[in-house]
Amino acid sequence: MILDFSDRHILAKSKALTTHDDLSRGIHATLTALPTSLLPQVRLVSLSTTLATNAIVENTGGKVGALLIGFDAYDLARIAHYPRRVVPGRIEITGRIVEPLDEDAVQAAISKLCEQEPVDAVAISGMVSAMNPALELRAKEIVQSLTDMPVVCAHELSMQLDSIKRTQTAILNARLLPVIAALLQHVRAVMDTVGVQSPLMVVRGDGSLMPEELARQCPVETILSGPAASLCGAQYLCDADDGLVIDIGGTTSDIALLDDRQPRLARNGVTIGQWSTDVRAVEIETVGLGGDSAITLSPRGQFSIGPRRAIPLAYLAHESPQVLEEMRRLWEQRNTRSTLIQPVEFFRRVITRMPHGLTPTEQATLDALQDGPLSRDQLAGVVHVSDPSLVPVVAMESHGYLQRSTLTPTDILHYEGAFTSWDRTASELGLILFAYYAGGTEDALSEQLYRQFANELARHLLHRLLSTHYPSLSGGENTPERILLELLIGENTIDRLDMRAQCQRPLIAIGAPAEALACLPAHKLAAQLIIPEHADVANAIGAITGALTLSVEATITLDDDSYLVHSPHTRCAFTSLEEAENWAGKHVRLLLHERIATYKVEGITFSHDIHVTQRTGQMREGVLFLDGRVRGIAVGRPASTLA
Repeated sequence: MILDFSDRHILAKSKALTTHDDLSRGIHATLTALPTSLLPQVRLVSLSTTLATNAIVENTGGKVGALLIGFDAYDLARIAHYPRRVVPGRIEITGRIVEPLDEDAVQAAISKLCEQEPVDAVAISGMVSAMNPALELRAKEIVQSLTDMPVVCAHELSMQLDSIKRTQTAILNARLLPVIAALLQHVRAVMDTVGVQSPLMVVRGDGSLMPEELARQCPVETILSGPAASLCGAQYLCDADDGLVIDIGGTTSDIALLDDRQPRLARNGVTIGQWSTDVRAVEIETVGLGGDSAITLSPRGQFSIGPRRAIPLAYLAHESPQVLEEMRRLWEQRNTRSTLIQPVEFFRRVITRMPHGLTPTEQATLDALQDGPLSRDQLAGVVHVSDPSLVPVVAMESHGYLQRSTLTPTDILHYEGAFTSWDRTASELGLILFAYYAGGTEDALSEQLYRQFANELARHLLHRLLSTHYPSLSGGENTPERILLELLIGENTIDRLDMRAQCQRPLIAIGAPAEALACLPAHKLAAQLIIPEHADVANAIGAITGALTLSVEATITLDDDSYLVHSPHTRCAFTSLEEAENWAGKHVRLLLHERIATYKVEGITFSHDIHVTQRTGQMREGVLFLDGRVRGIAVGRPASTLA
């Protein structure tokens, strides 16, 4: 998407599917679809990505060796990462070093990590290093003198006291270094190919931007970059002060809140899977409902939608027209087919080369898909199993070797005429097959599935609103909370009890299927529905309209009669709070100017500010100072947006 900042006008936009096997192909397809006359005029490029989040969920990335300073057995038990080495060295809570770093132990630990368990990067974390980074910094010097591997220090990413979170943040950052580096390399290569010579920005998880160089150093900050960009794009398109935002995608839908024109952030850092981090990111609820959610029929005749993703039948038939002939054959044999499988399922090979460790039947299944997609029934005949349900697809699907195609909400939209990009006939045949086995008609089933999707989406939207004030709200099956949610959206009634929600926030829906899938959920919440123009590229708009943000923080604590300032580089003591705050403000401002100079970007104008906050407690003798924070923030925007 190309945006003219002078008048907020979108000059051009394009989209392409992600090519996971070679990211540069998808990037190239997107950029080359834009007008070639505009590309040389581009002065700023910004990128949002889900690669970091996906790598954490999928447990991919570089191999990291953790060097832990001063951790005891109790704390080690809370860090489920290997390989790791623990070395002596201890800092007390005031930041005073009570046990020096064992430098010989550091050298021995790195030698073992490099020789016995080869790693790609080293993450260094010391207990209480947020109060004094000296031991981490010295350990980093030693590691860098012994190896050329990237080294990440926990205090460089977070100044919070939670050593476990800081350690996990550092490990994840080190693990993501090659992931984001490869992405940025691909983007840069394609930019050079199409003639775009401009600074490159990356969206953080909180919606702000950071320079390419900083993203290479701190890739962990790109966790939830994609959802954050979508949320900021929704705000920009609607110019909304507050809102309940839903980004309806193919596999999932992301739900978040806007407060005072800003995305609501997670209070205590973001958690992805088993990893709790100190990363500032938007507070997102992700649900397994999207346009490509697989629709399945249970033996009891009940339908479920998601969370598994499937290729819409309409798209599969568009790409492989022979699918239609097979679907007609399935209809002709409807009375003799196995009752242990779904009414219609196809499988398509994804990989281009044979993986290792497959059973003979799995290998035969992949071989059979070499020339195109086949139905489960066809595969059963090829691999010679007694029933189509025995075709071994589950493990290969989970490993990404093949993809499933079946009825999806996208097919419902094709059938109803709300979305007609691909083959409607395939969607209709799929509905006919599902309706037959469910004992109904395709028209009735289409309406039933559309309402079921809307009910589930409305329930998740309501859950997102309520869970802010009631974090323990589960919404699980057959729970009182679930019954309440169903009552509030009109999905259920109890003895003539009518309870309806009335959402005071507008529902802002973005994503390609937003117009077709968000109307009924908005009605059920009695919410004003806003579907902005260009909702399909809200993510790209959020990426380019964000502000480039750099920040530095120092903490002030009280130790007996001294006020201690703890910064990412040093620790100093003062006799009065006023002296400590004044020095911390100057120090933070200096560090901020250094960062601005380091990441100087042509065409970006910075404004900066220093914020001082205190935490106090009330005692009989008066107010007790607990701690304080001095935070410097520099906000940069393209000069053309400042007029």
